[in-house]
Amino acid sequence: MLMFLFFLALWLLFNGRVTWDVVGFGLVLSAAVTLFAVKVCGWSTERGRKTLRIGWQLLCYAACLVVEIVKANLATLRVILSPKASLVRPRIFRFDSRLRRTYLQTILANSITITPGTYTIGIDGSVLTVHALNTEFAEGTPGSDLNLRLMAMERRLDGAGETEQEVGA
Repeated sequence: MLMFLFFLALWLLFNGRVTWDVVGFGLVLSAAVTLFAVKVCGWSTERGRKTLRIGWQLLCYAACLVVEIVKANLATLRVILSPKASLVRPRIFRFDSRLRRTYLQTILANSITITPGTYTIGIDGSVLTVHALNTEFAEGTPGSDLNLRLMAMERRLDGAGETEQEVGA
């Protein structure tokens, strides 16, 4: 029912006007999309709750990622604009993210890559290989707030009894 109301509200919002024909067509369209989601995609109320819970956590993760990107931009800018070549000390390092779900490992690897000054070279199980522009960039990565947030997200999913197949489906 909540999904149906969400689709109807989305329809009315995107349409921009509320008339009898718009509402009537929106009711039919919302019912059809909801029926499709339930019958074909296997959507359920419990799955909807899990999606909302993980969605909120991912939104908080994205906000944290933006903060990390700004901080990394400033640190990288300092290294680039510095007249001392000694500030540039590239390093390749490996660390265990301790994440078991492949999609969370991919999110972390992409977050590291999108952050200036670091680049994920490879993933082997839960171990990530990262190239850092400077040694100080490498020091904070294993215990970073991003990794800790993803670990907390994984623990919460484990507590909900969700499996990798349920998330990927």
